[in-house]
Amino acid sequence: MSTDTESIVKIVSELAGVVSVVFGTVMSVKSFNAAREKEAEARYAEAVKPFRELRQKRYLEAIRVAAVLSNHGLYEADEIKTAKKRFRELYVAELSMVETKAVAEHMIELAKTIDPELVSLTPAQTAALDLAHALRDSYVALEEPDKDEVHLSYTSKIKSLGKMLKSTMAAASRRGKSDAGK
Repeated sequence: MSTDTESIVKIVSELAGVVSVVFGTVMSVKSFNAAREKEAEARYAEAVKPFRELRQKRYLEAIRVAAVLSNHGLYEADEIKTAKKRFRELYVAELSMVETKAVAEHMIELAKTIDPELVSLTPAQTAALDLAHALRDSYVALEEPDKDEVHLSYTSKIKSLGKMLKSTMAAASRRGKSDAGK
């Protein structure tokens, strides 16, 4: 075998080793990031579980109250009075803490249709409603895994590995040329 062929074989075998190491590293980083992302999603789901359960309970209560208020003929006056009271409690505080904006809009529309007095709030009720919305917003803002940040971290690692591969290939190429010159 000639020295040129030997040096080419040597360069190719070194490059194959470097490429396999880089590929293994890239796959390890990718696997690690995927596992980290899955764990973060599981922690997030567990963190918001009580909020979702509370939301479900309040939604069921709201629909029960709405059923009474929208079907006057089926209920006694005291049941309707109790339902109006509970509707206001849900509207001003409890439901407002967990409802989406769409649900809030529909609660207002229902109240206007059933009894416009239900949407007239005292300053104290308005303050309670604002507090409930602030609490809701803080629940909604629970830290969800930042997928963009994970992706950027992964991308920067891949770029670093790419630079390392280029420099290793350049060094191997220079060695091959210097070996060929001997």
